[in-house]
Amino acid sequence: MSRDTSIAVEAIAHRNPGEDDDPYGDIEMSSLPDWWADAVKEFESHDLRAYRPPRFADGTLKRAVVKKLETKLGVSIRFVGRNASYRDDWEVQIDGEKVITIGRHRSPDGYTVFEIGIDKFVDQVTEALEE
Repeated sequence: MSRDTSIAVEAIAHRNPGEDDDPYGDIEMSSLPDWWADAVKEFESHDLRAYRPPRFADGTLKRAVVKKLETKLGVSIRFVGRNASYRDDWEVQIDGEKVITIGRHRSPDGYTVFEIGIDKFVDQVTEALEE
């Protein structure tokens, strides 16, 4: 799938390598969920850009939707990109079986955005289990 990245490139082209804003400068780490704070610390320990959790197209955090579905449906849901390049779609797997593919891109703010709304995602996962 071809994606227009010109807006993203324009937004960050002026930055020097490694230059980044600190999205956690005004945030108490204790106010974040444990999984989020742990990821922030892990990224910092490896001198990576600040952690920004992946989201769906509408901005909803991926983890919250996936955890809720996993609990409700009693399954394991994984987003997998094997030997994936930047423009490649990823697989969504339920209990290790591919059920759908999903586009993704990196936003100018550094978030991975899965190119599907949560309603459509939930519908597709639920339908895949009914088959």
